[in-house]
Amino acid sequence: MSPAQETGNDDVRWFTSSYSGGAGSDCVEVGFGGLVTSIRDSKAPRQGKLTVRTSAFAALVSDLKACADIRETG
Repeated sequence: MSPAQETGNDDVRWFTSSYSGGAGSDCVEVGFGGLVTSIRDSKAPRQGKLTVRTSAFAALVSDLKACADIRETG
């Protein structure tokens, strides 16, 4: 993930997903702020964000990686 431009006055540091693609068509940003992690559309950051506990986000990422590993081994 690479740093994304901040918008708003929150204390979250936003990062653009490395899987978002270079054309900027499907960009997701993730913001880490202590006990919570936020997810938003980088093309419409003021439209809102989904905020979950960081532990829940970590579990989601872990499960997604496990699913990707299963698909690759097949």
